[in-house]
Amino acid sequence: MTNLGAVLFAVLAGSSTALEAFINGELGKNTTALIATFISLVVGAVFFLISILVTGDLKTLVNINEINPKLLLGGILGGLVIYFTVRAIPNLGVSNTLTLIVVSQMLLSFFIDSYVLGQGTMHLYNYIGAALLVIGTFFILN
Repeated sequence: MTNLGAVLFAVLAGSSTALEAFINGELGKNTTALIATFISLVVGAVFFLISILVTGDLKTLVNINEINPKLLLGGILGGLVIYFTVRAIPNLGVSNTLTLIVVSQMLLSFFIDSYVLGQGTMHLYNYIGAALLVIGTFFILN
């Protein structure tokens, strides 16, 4: 995949996150955060099961027993993202909630890239960028 394609997917992921947060926040107002999370995950699971069937990727799904069980935690974390977002939006609003989500993602991502994946050390620009993220968050939230 080209960098342009990756950028497009990243923009689509960000847009989807904002829309998902808004829709799940509204769903949470009509039920509870736990039920809204469950509905969101079930609908997503059905959508992707249909996608797997349509693309003929079912053979890969059947080999799930070859996957390291700790990698299945991503599903739990994805559910927690939805749940925490649904809980935060009524008090913070969509933009404040997503601002805090993005900043926390960036700060933890720096740590993961540098220390877990060992993809080089953080440079001065990274620290300046992180500081500006925190400062910007302060202004957005106030």
